[in-house]
Amino acid sequence: MDTLKIINFKAHQNLDEIKLNQKNFLLYGDNGAGKSSIYEALKLCFFKERIEREIPTANTPEAVQQRKQDFYVKYNNKTGRQNFEIKINNEDFASFQIIDYRIFMLNLEDTFFERSLKLSELYDKVFFTLPDNILAQHEEIKDKANEFLEKCLENIKIDIDHSDDYSIRIEDRTRNIASTKEIKGNFNEAKLNLVIFALLFSSIQVVMDTSKKNILILDDFITSLDMSNRTFLMTYILDSFKDFQILVFTHNIYFYNLIMYLINDNICETTKEWQFANIFEIANEHKLYVNDIRIDASTLRKNYNDEVKKTIPNFSQIGNQIRQKFERLLYEFSKILMIGSVEESNKILEIIEEQECLYLLRHEYKDNKNKTQVKYKNSNDLISDIEKITTSIDDVKSKINEYKIYRSDEIKEVLTTLKLYRKVMMHPSSHGQLIGAKLPQEKELKYSIDLIEKLEKNIKDLTNKKVD
Repeated sequence: MDTLKIINFKAHQNLDEIKLNQKNFLLYGDNGAGKSSIYEALKLCFFKERIEREIPTANTPEAVQQRKQDFYVKYNNKTGRQNFEIKINNEDFASFQIIDYRIFMLNLEDTFFERSLKLSELYDKVFFTLPDNILAQHEEIKDKANEFLEKCLENIKIDIDHSDDYSIRIEDRTRNIASTKEIKGNFNEAKLNLVIFALLFSSIQVVMDTSKKNILILDDFITSLDMSNRTFLMTYILDSFKDFQILVFTHNIYFYNLIMYLINDNICETTKEWQFANIFEIANEHKLYVNDIRIDASTLRKNYNDEVKKTIPNFSQIGNQIRQKFERLLYEFSKILMIGSVEESNKILEIIEEQECLYLLRHEYKDNKNKTQVKYKNSNDLISDIEKITTSIDDVKSKINEYKIYRSDEIKEVLTTLKLYRKVMMHPSSHGQLIGAKLPQEKELKYSIDLIEKLEKNIKDLTNKKVD
């Protein structure tokens, strides 16, 4: 995939075009930020004919067309007045040709089952491009699935009973349990999800076709797994499908950071480059920020200086760039601190302003290649460290002081001032010239850039790294 454009579709009125350029794509956003709407748009692009089977039949061509129109109305954005548009690679989804693609889309909602799990029913639920004879390869799938579970260090094995509609039998010899009909009553959600992953990813490996464009799309698929299994699972995916185009959508900040670590530190290498993005909501609009189009404060100042020299400067454009930069810094700072919901910038500001002190600790460690790496511990880590202290209250106080950010008062002051400027100057400039809206002036823009530079410097000093 090269591009995806979504207009008036579900959560999105006019989402910025996603320029994938055949790269892998990691998207982070909290629940409600619009990730699943992008997932649903891709599902329509690649599985349109299957989805249209849900449309009730009719006796006349006119009635068929009407029911089809009524069916698609449910995808329209509630505030938009026009029907939705989805374009993939600059082509409308309705005419997009998928013959050269093998698509594998996974959202755990598509894998729900009541009491027993059958491979045939699982294939009917998930949106995978699978050959009609896939079930004939159930023995190979079973073997690969058990290899997967063994690497997860799980004490369970599966069997596939082809005589019973390919029912899945799970056996745990350490607990002396074996079950087919009531596996939900005998195994917890985490183990069952691992079994589903084992079956589905093994199926992909069995049907893999290198002559096709293989795409793996994963939407919040790690529910109930602990961190060790998440690490193994993502390592397995990156190693097993390194030639695929991979898209991962997640609301879990720890999982997002884990994937970035595996990629940026070359723990796992894929054929395609990666693009990292964040999606969140500002003033009822969903915004998509891609890392490789970010600008630093010095570039903002250069753009401002260039604009001032023009006969008719466009200060609205500069104001919009400042607003975006401010929201980016605020958003990234909230991820560093792991404070609450990060989709609403006003919530982030409120949390930071209300906290008496902020806590962050730079921590160096050796990775499995004996290279020095850096991560940042936050208040959650501080609590864990305090719980381990068995000596004195002075040691507790000392540990707290290790984490305490002494720049927090300056950061709060900058954020409070930028919050005011965003309200009176940045927001009007970002939405064009509204009636009665105050256009940004040179002095206000210059001062805002001063504040952006100060905020950027403070965050850089805290984390000792480049801040976008």
